[in-house]
Amino acid sequence: MVGHASYMCPFMVGSEHLVDPQDDVALWITVDFPEATRFTHSDEQLMEFVVQQVQTHNINISAHAQHYLRHWCISLPVVGVPRDEEHNDAVMAQAKALALWWLKAIRAQRVHLDRSVIFP
Repeated sequence: MVGHASYMCPFMVGSEHLVDPQDDVALWITVDFPEATRFTHSDEQLMEFVVQQVQTHNINISAHAQHYLRHWCISLPVVGVPRDEEHNDAVMAQAKALALWWLKAIRAQRVHLDRSVIFP
């Protein structure tokens, strides 16, 4: 995946941050977290919340990852989809598949979330 190393990527393997794709190759879907989830939700529960929000289309679509710009959210890249509203179904389908993939990876303890990126 094309990208650049960043300490702002919310996904980690051990103590290493994963690499986000560059904005020019991805759209981003962003899910906002309620403030209370910082203390009440595990990584798995946070990703279950992300899956639920994607399924109900309670997300924002943008050209940039929002977790680089603000807290209380997580952004997932959607690649290979044109940047226009005609393709929102494809964006949502890919976002759901990606959210479920991350949830599986968290459940298998292959990755975890960097809460310092998500929560201030």
